[in-house]
Parts: sequence; C-alpha cells; structure tokens
Amino acid sequence: ADFVIFSIQTDDEAQIRRVVDGWAGCSSKRASRPTSLEVEMPSPPKRKGFFVELVALVHREAKSKLRDRGTLRARFGSTVFLSLIFSLVFFQIGSPNPADSTLVDRGSYDLQSHAGALTMVGISGMFLSAQPLLLTFASERPVFIREYASNMYSTAPYFLSKTAVEIPLLAAQVLVQWLVAYWMMDMQGNFGVHFSGSFLIAFAAASTGLLAACLVKDAKQAMEAAPGLFVPQILFAGFFIKMSLIPVWMRWLQYICSLKWGMNILLHNEFSEIAGGTVLLELNDIEEDNLWIYYAVLVGIAVGFRSLAAFALSRKAKAFYN
Repeated sequence: ADFVIFSIQTDDEAQIRRVVDGWAGCSSKRASRPTSLEVEMPSPPKRKGFFVELVALVHREAKSKLRDRGTLRARFGSTVFLSLIFSLVFFQIGSPNPADSTLVDRGSYDLQSHAGALTMVGISGMFLSAQPLLLTFASERPVFIREYASNMYSTAPYFLSKTAVEIPLLAAQVLVQWLVAYWMMDMQGNFGVHFSGSFLIAFAAASTGLLAACLVKDAKQAMEAAPGLFVPQILFAGFFIKMSLIPVWMRWLQYICSLKWGMNILLHNEFSEIAGGTVLLELNDIEEDNLWIYYAVLVGIAVGFRSLAAFALSRKAKAFYN
C-alpha cells in the first residue's frame, strides 16, 4: 500500500495510466479462469501403512531431539542443578547417624525432613518432565495439523513415535536425578525401585503436560495453565496434609494425581524398614499389598492422558480444515 501511494505521488499521469490498464487486464484474465469450486481437486495420497509411518516418524523425532542440543543441555542442566541444590540442602538426611551430616549439625535423625527430601525429589521430577512438552509441543502442532490434513500419517503413529523417543529421555533424566541425589542424601531404599517410581511420575506428568499442550492455543497458554495442573497434586502427595483431613467431596482428585501414587511407591520403598517409618506409611494409607495398584494407576494415567491428547489433537486437525 505504501508503494502504491508513493507511485501515485511521484509518477507522471502516463505511467499511472499504464499501471491501471495493466492491472485491469490481469483482473479480467483472473476472472476468466475457473474457480476452485470448478476445478476437480486431486484425491489425497494413500498412506504407506502404520509401521512404515511409525518408523519414519520415530527416525524424524529422534533426529529432531538430537539436533536441538540447546534444549537438551537446558533440560539435563536444570536437572543436575536442582538435584545438587536439593542434595546439599538435605545432605545425608537419610542417614540414621547424625554425625554423617558434615555440612550442618543436625543433632538427631529427623524422619519428617527425610520424608521432605524424598518429596522434593518427586515434585522436581514432575515439573522437570512436564515443562519441555508444554514449551515445545505448541510449536510442533502446526506441522502435525498440516501433515495430518495431507493424509501423510494418522494420529496413532505420531503419538507413538513421540512416546518412543521421549521414554529414553525421561529415563535418562530421572537416572541423572537419582545418581546425584541418592548418595548425597543417603537414601535407604532400593535404588531401582526409586528409579522406577520416579520414572512413572515423570511419564505421567509428561502425559498431563502433553494433554494440556493439545487443548490450549499456544505455549504461553500452556505455561499459564501448568500451575493449575501440577500445584494441586502437591497437596495430595501425602507430605503436607493427611488424606483424612481433606474434605470428602475433594478426595476424588487423588485418583488423577500421578504424584500421589508415585510418592506412595517412593515412601514405601524408603521407610518400610526404618524405625518410625511404619507410622508414616499408615498416616498416608500406604500398604505393601497395594503396591501393584500404585504402579497400575500411574500407567493408566499416562496412557489415558496420552490417548485423550491424541483424540483432542485429531479433532482440532479435522475442525481446522473442514
């Protein structure tokens, strides 16, 4: 528009007349062409098959993650940094011998602080695993919508490919977290059980973040919605308040809070054989016979939320082009 106004003000009348006549000729030619409604659109290409699509998408997703070295450095760097901070604050907190705490004189063993250290590991793992998906998936969504509309692949191989690449990253992130925290905090539970419980917390939290990223418009809205998704889970983790003290009509929320079920696994693994630990487990309604239920609920939350995310994204893609 600025160029047209400038030309009208500076060119002579003959030049302006030639431009107007040329534009009129182009307009008449466009009017004589068939409209998009009159042209027969080509049929969409046939897809190559589920497994071919899955292999190609996994390969592309893996290359994309490896090339984005800045995000990987930030992801694992923040994990190491926060784990070191927590480990120094709770240094040797799990040791029954207070003399092992060389950074500060703790006087005596403190069960509540020991449980608090374990809770902080679970909470930090939840946030660290969900944040990358909240930030990055919104920018990847337009690519999916365009390729989905072009019939290049379906929703199932797309989400399975992201999950296949994401699982090793989450496992490595959780492993780094526990390699830093386990010995510095002098945790007493089995390392493998701690790792498996934290991994399921991270996997379920990532699935929750993925669902949120599919439902909102952009990454800004996803980050604004994150506190509403994850902060309430801290209340149901069992450290700040007993479940019996929460109003009955609110207790159903615990069943969709992955942190609660993951902390049940971690707390049982850490305190089942520690003096006074049985009381802590009883206060949080943690029973050894129900451990398989805790694992099953975490897997169910992760799979369920990812299925809902796939459904929501496919609906958005269909609605966008229909």
